[in-house]
Amino acid sequence: MRLMIFSDIHGNLEALQSVLNDAAGRNVDRKICLGDLVGYGPYPQECINLVRGLKKCRVLAGNHDVAVLWETSPYGMSSAAREAVLWTMDQLSDADKEYLAALPDRLDLADMTFVHANPYNPGGWRYVLDRKHALRSFAATKCRCLFIGHSHRPIIITKKHWLTVTLQTVPGSIRFNLDDGKRRIINCGSVGQPRDRDPRSCYLIFDSRTRQLEFYRVAYDVEKTARAIGAAGLPVSLQKRLFKGF
Repeated sequence: MRLMIFSDIHGNLEALQSVLNDAAGRNVDRKICLGDLVGYGPYPQECINLVRGLKKCRVLAGNHDVAVLWETSPYGMSSAAREAVLWTMDQLSDADKEYLAALPDRLDLADMTFVHANPYNPGGWRYVLDRKHALRSFAATKCRCLFIGHSHRPIIITKKHWLTVTLQTVPGSIRFNLDDGKRRIINCGSVGQPRDRDPRSCYLIFDSRTRQLEFYRVAYDVEKTARAIGAAGLPVSLQKRLFKGF
């Protein structure tokens, strides 16, 4: 089964459309979205509608998705994130909020587990960016592959090694063979707001039969998204970081 795994769309419709178009010709059987459909970006409702309409797509909740429902307080976020969440609340319909409220925080599928941030405390939204939190995540699961998002950085982690996935090629893809029996934590990067100094959207495809993992980077119209952020009156910093990829 070939799985398209993507996360952290953050209201960036241009980026979402670009990765879905890119994946359309890659023989994907199912799609899994690891959350954060909204937050930061100018098109929260459009992104919800697009993801909701995808066939054979499972969707998890992210921290921004629950923040717009007041399940967690946006006042614990950065000032730009908080302002975007409060703005997003006013853009969503009751049906949008009901959809977000129904999203689960974890999916287990065969020898794979999927969460937005981490499996040991999903609602705590801790980042897996150091050995301590990686080991806690391994201990909380028995799967061979744990797929996460949240940090917006593509990373592959084993208990002994830490690999940041950097793509400098065009169109941008890199493949890994995971058929060695090792357990791994795999961060699929971000569609709508990459933070690894590459402004291109990031997603991955995992073939559960061949154990081949491939990361893809996809360019999109950053200028258009930035203009829409400005038109919405959202913080200028949210425009700037799209160009920097950080």
